[in-house]
Amino acid sequence: MIVKFYTEGCMPCYALTVLLDELMVDYDEVNIEKDMESAIDHRVRSVPTLLNTDTGARLVGFKDKETVEAWLNDNCY
Repeated sequence: MIVKFYTEGCMPCYALTVLLDELMVDYDEVNIEKDMESAIDHRVRSVPTLLNTDTGARLVGFKDKETVEAWLNDNCY
């Protein structure tokens, strides 16, 4: 499962949401301001962070479309 860790008002987080929706990625979201425990449990230190909970693979920070697609292909499909 892919989880996106974010905060409200974070423009890179918003941009990543738009990109993931454009790529039609199925993912869950965790607002770390409301669920800090989850962020701590998954060692999230920065937002946005994408995490594959099955493999532990993560992508930290906003990246361009090609980088996100490559990460998804390498770590999720």
